[in-house]
Parts: sequence; structure tokens; C-alpha cells
Amino acid sequence: MPVPSPSVSSASSSRQRHNRSQSFPAAISQVISRQLHNSPSSKKSSKHADHPSGDGGKGSSATAIDGESPTEQKPAPKESPIALTTGLCMCCLSSLRYPVSIPCFRCTVCQTTNDVTPLPSKPSLTITPAFLDDLANSESMTEDAYKNVEDSIIALFQSCDNLSNSFSNGKKLTYSETSLDFGQVSKFYKFVSSSSRLMRLMLKSSEILLKRPGRILTAPSDLKFLLIILENPVLYSARTSPSYGHHSPILKRLLGLISSLNITCHHYLVNWFARLPTESFRAKVELINSFTTHRLAKYCSSRSGGAKIETYGSDWRIRAAARTLSLFFAANIQVSKIPTSSFYNTLVDYIDITHDFDIWEKQGIPSVVGPVSRTSNFSAPTQTASSNLTSGSSFPHSPILPISSLSQALHNSAKTASAPLGSTTSSSTYDNSSNSAVIPSNFTTFTFCQYPFYLSMGSKITILEYDARRQMEIKAREAFFSTLNYKRIVQPHLVLKVRRNCIIEDSLRQISSNEMELKKGLKIEFIGEDGVDAGGLRKEWFLLLVRDMFDPLNGMFVYDEMSNCCWFNHATFETSDQYFLVGVVLGLAIYNSTILDIQLPPALFKKLLGCQCTMEDLVMLKPTLARGLQQLLDYEGNVEETFCRDFVAEHEVYGSVVQVPLIPGGENKPVTNANRQDFVNKYIQFIFDVSVARQFQPFKRGFYHVIGGNALTLFRPEEIELLVRGSDEGLDVAALRAVAVYDGWGPGNNTKTSIQEIEGSEPVISWFWEFFANMDTRDQRRLLTFVTGSDRIPATGIANLIFKISKLGEDSER
Repeated sequence: MPVPSPSVSSASSSRQRHNRSQSFPAAISQVISRQLHNSPSSKKSSKHADHPSGDGGKGSSATAIDGESPTEQKPAPKESPIALTTGLCMCCLSSLRYPVSIPCFRCTVCQTTNDVTPLPSKPSLTITPAFLDDLANSESMTEDAYKNVEDSIIALFQSCDNLSNSFSNGKKLTYSETSLDFGQVSKFYKFVSSSSRLMRLMLKSSEILLKRPGRILTAPSDLKFLLIILENPVLYSARTSPSYGHHSPILKRLLGLISSLNITCHHYLVNWFARLPTESFRAKVELINSFTTHRLAKYCSSRSGGAKIETYGSDWRIRAAARTLSLFFAANIQVSKIPTSSFYNTLVDYIDITHDFDIWEKQGIPSVVGPVSRTSNFSAPTQTASSNLTSGSSFPHSPILPISSLSQALHNSAKTASAPLGSTTSSSTYDNSSNSAVIPSNFTTFTFCQYPFYLSMGSKITILEYDARRQMEIKAREAFFSTLNYKRIVQPHLVLKVRRNCIIEDSLRQISSNEMELKKGLKIEFIGEDGVDAGGLRKEWFLLLVRDMFDPLNGMFVYDEMSNCCWFNHATFETSDQYFLVGVVLGLAIYNSTILDIQLPPALFKKLLGCQCTMEDLVMLKPTLARGLQQLLDYEGNVEETFCRDFVAEHEVYGSVVQVPLIPGGENKPVTNANRQDFVNKYIQFIFDVSVARQFQPFKRGFYHVIGGNALTLFRPEEIELLVRGSDEGLDVAALRAVAVYDGWGPGNNTKTSIQEIEGSEPVISWFWEFFANMDTRDQRRLLTFVTGSDRIPATGIANLIFKISKLGEDSER
């Protein structure tokens, strides 16, 4: 079936492509030269430029003017200065200097052409459903029809407007709607993929368009063509076709343009990404992660090992990938689609991560966990839809993400740009001897610690241990010099001497008297018992202390029967010092790499990092109460008459139910259909914040007194929970057997004997593992608790679990 002829001729397309590929540095020079020659003094001197000078050409050039003697000398005209301005490249964020009068300039770093003045509109061509149906139904095409399709692709990718206006679903663009029919986009790519010739043409046309979009992208409607190009399936097949995948310039320019958009566009993108299907979302995260790996691998060598920050820290492609991936990470925080571990990049584990952490600390840039952006900084005025966003007339739908959190992440990340965010106009003149239009600036080096979602738990724990070890060494050094200066003995470790029957009181008293020594290495002595703490006594102290502190009979914490989670007892008689001790114990456990057997809900770790608790957290802590509140929200009838609730919260205090107003006068304000969401929000806030403020604040103060530092800000709440409680993943006996350590086994108690020889020569080892594998899950956990002090797996996996089987000496018959 013949394919409809496109509305743009091939000759016109050829001329347009030729115009797009002009040499823009040469164009800039032409503009500057034209300005110089058009000045009044230049016009006078150019009239008789061909006349020789009076001294035979040996002196300065003399110019004859009408009505005056040819021999009369005139001073050389002074060139008028050309005003320059600076701006950021719309792709790589390099700070560039260019004349104010020119309509466009080309970045010397990424070769992207920035059109300060938008290009004039071109003949419109859009892909309609009817056109796609004709393509899909055409089994074989003639040469003319094939040529028509090629011309259509060229014309379609000649302008971002042509591409953005195609594949429309007829809906209005909002925070929740891209107005694109991705089914049509998929059908188009499927047809183009059937021909390698068409695919190569489309890839080349996409690259040309991304290299010069035609204007600065500032409006949400400008994002649609980027989303269409991002759907290209060739970008996701890099493993089978490297030349079309991550090695293609398309992806780096696509990520560069997305990462450099303004904050309003990033708000739209985050909301759109949050509504992607899970598989599409996962594929895009893996695509960006693979691109990061591809770029980072270029800086890794067999001699130096992992990449150094001196090499990757200035790569704008890696920075663009990180900024774009932060948009997906922000979307994933709001609507959980994939685990946090899906954002980890394994190659980052092999860089010098501690040096990266040191550079990040010196720069003082907070970590980014949300979208990043910059503001538009070009001096030329542009008509954008973003101006309408303030009044809310263009896009009335509100975003699902809080603007404040996104703006905070924006300002945290803005320092990584290569120049200040605002543009400035300079009165400096054009310097012909300048070799580069890039202005050197005091920009900060890119670090992976600023984008901690790249870091696996192993890398984060390495940084945490490095920070802890560094602070321990500082305290030990201070103790050493204190011994020399004041001639008194100061312990390099924090030694706690406690009694088993008074473990809470003794621990609290000694921790309170040694608050400045908590960052030293911890050693435990049980009074009346002989023993040297090589790690075992410390684990036992943690186990006994946590068991007593979290005992319901102690009154500090209460347990929910349905969730089996504990929470602060808001009616306790215990002092704040007791909760300070609990916070210190949790901090010491992380500081000393010890897993605690406690049933704390995820909401506690969210509160420690300043995150807001939601209905999902209430489901984890109090499922019965959460179910009742959800029924109140979902009820379709008259809430006031059916539920008969006021703005009061009910909680139990030693057997009696006490009502607490959620707002002033809440006992007299009924819950209605109009205010029920506010009631639920106030109730959740009361459970997690208001009712336990007296207990939580000293707990948080004790936790941060020990573990407070920059390393902790790299963690998400769920990762902090893994550090404290460990992982509850299934116990793999075969994997545990592979990492087990044998001490004193083998012929002649030779500890250097291989594991295979030990297991082959010692039947008791095989018997133990067979018995362990045949135990039920509950008994396996109990045995694991007996050996390691906890029934949970370390945050970094079972491979990092220390499971040691020792053989008694020759003096024992066992």
C-alpha cells in the first residue's frame, strides 16, 4: 500500500539540514566583524582603504576622506567594545561567554548549539494515528514510498515542535498527563526498527535534533520530544548492539538536556516518571545506570584499580546521568516501584570511595535524594509556558510531590554546576586572542557521595566505618597526648564495667560520665568475672542491655499485639536519661558493627532522618487502628452520623482509655466528610510525633551524640534499619557454609588446610551442616543467634557474616 507523501520536500529538508550544520564559531566571527565594520569610524576608513599611505606603507595606514588632501594624516579609529554576557550550556552546564548580540552560540565542551533567540518555525509535520496505520498495514513499499518515509522522518526530527506535536492522545498536558500516546510511539519505533536503514536515519536525525533543539527548553511542553526519544528501543539494546546503545551520542545529549532543565520542568518529569509502568520505570533506571558504568569504566585501569575522582570528577556526562537518575529516585520515593537497591551501581564500589567522601565533605554540599535543576539564565527574553505556572492558568493540576522538598534538593545540587546559576552581563570587550569561550569558575567537583543512591550498602558501610575509625583515631590520639602533657593515664578505649544484675543502671551511669569518650573503641568488663573483651563480651553486653531496656515490664516501650512492634510508652515514669541511653546504645551498635535484636518499626528510622510518617507507617505499627482510619476515609455515606467521632485521639494509660484533643477544642468538633482527611492526618501526627515527643527527643539526642556525622546522611531510613536490625532474608545454609571459618581443624591442626580437605577429613563438620540444613527455620534462627548474637543477616549479605567453628585444644576430649 503506498505511503502518503510528506508535506516537506526533500530539497527543503536538505537545505534545512545544511543550515543546521553551519560552523557557528565562524558565524560568531562574522557577526563580530560585521559590527566592527559597520561602526562610523570604520565606514570612513573603508572608503579609501585601497589608497597607499603617504610613507609608502611603512607607517600606520592613512585614510583619505572626500574634500581633504590625500596626504593629510588621520589617527587610526578606535574599535568600539563588544558587550559580552555569560550563560550556562543547556546540555553540559558549562559556563560560556558570548557576545550579547548573537542569536546562538556553540558550547566548546559538548558541541551543543544554544539558540538564545529561538529559531523560526518550520513547516509543520506530525505523525498521526492514520499515518501509523498506513505504515503498519503496508507489507511492501515501493522505492518512492520508502523515500517518502525517509523524508517524513527527516522532517519530523527537524524540529522539536514537530516531534512534540506528534503521537498526541488528545488530552491536556498536566502534572499527571504527558498528553502523549506511548502506544503510538511504540508502534512507530516498531516499524522503524524493521529496517536498519530507517533506524540509522532516525538515530542520526535524533542526534542532530538533540545537538541543536532550536531554543532553550524552559516550558513543560518542551519536554515531550525528549520523552519520545527516550522511548527508542535501540537505546535499551546496548548489550547486543553497542554502536547504537551507550556508545551513541544520543544518550549523553538526552541525559544532558534532561538534567539541565529548570525546576518547574523537573517537577513535571518527576510526576510523570512516578506514573510510569513498573517495567518501563525499571528499564530506564537500568539504562541510566548502565550509561554511568560505561563512562566510569573508561577511568578504571588494571594498574590503578578503581577510578579516581581526579578523572571522573570533571566528566559532565556522569554528572548529567546522576542528575537525571535523581529524578527517577525522587519519583520512586513517592511511589515505590522498585527497591532502593535497584539504583546501586556495582562499579562505584571499586572507586576510591573514601577519597570521594573526603572531597564531598570539604565541598560542604548536602546529598541529593530528589530532583536537581537550575534556573534559566540566558539574557534573551523567551516566551514560555512557565510564566503561566505562577498563576496556575496553563496547568491547573497540582503536583503529587511537595514543591518544598524538590526546591531544597535543587539548591543542594546547584553547586555542582560549572558556573553560578544567574547570568551576568559583562562590559568586557571581545578578545581575539582568547582560545576558549568557557569561563573558568570555582565549580565543585562531582562526587558520588552527593548522589548516594548510587552507593551500595557495602560502600556506605565502608564510608561509615572509615568515618568511625577516623574519629576513634582522633580520640585515641587525644588520649595519648593527654597522657604525655598531663602525666595521667587515659584509656584509648571506652571501658564500661557493669554488673549483670544492674546492667541498665551501671551502663547509664558510666555512659553519662563518659559522654565525650563514646567515639572511642568499646570494651566491656563484667564485674566479678575474668575475661578479655575480644568482641564476645561486647556482643553479650548489647544483647543483655537491649533485652532489659525493651522488656515490656520495664515500662519504657509498649508492644502492639498485631504487629509485634514496640513503640515509646508515652505514659512512662522513666526519666529522659533512660531514653538517652537507648539512643546511645543504637548509635554504639552501628559504630561497632553490631546487630541488635529489637522490634522497632520503620517509622522510628524515618523520624531519625527527619522524614514524615504516613498511613503506611501506621499500618506497620498499629494495623488495627490504621484499618479503622482507612475505613473512615473510604466510607461513602455520612461520616458524621455513622462514625460519631470528634477531633480527639484515644490511647490506653495503664488500663484506662484517655481521650486527647487533636486540636484546640477538638472534643467539640465532629469529623465530617469534608474534614476527615485532616482528622486522619492529625491522628497520625499525634501517634508518631505529639504523644512521644518527650521520649523521642532524648532518644534522638543520644543516637546523634554517637553516630552523628556526614556519613549518616548518605543512608535512607530503610538502610539505617538494616544497619541496626540486620536483614530478615531467608537463611541460605549453603551460602553460610561457603563463608564459614574453621579454626584448629585438619591434619595436625594445620589451620592452613583448605576447606575442602577439612570437610573431607572431619566427618563431624559434615554432620553439623547436615543437621543445620535439616532444622526448621525457627531453630536455624535460634542457632544463628547462639553463634553470632543475632538471628538476622548483616546488611551487606550473608557473605559478610562471621560464622566461625573452632576445635577445642589437645587437652580436651570433645
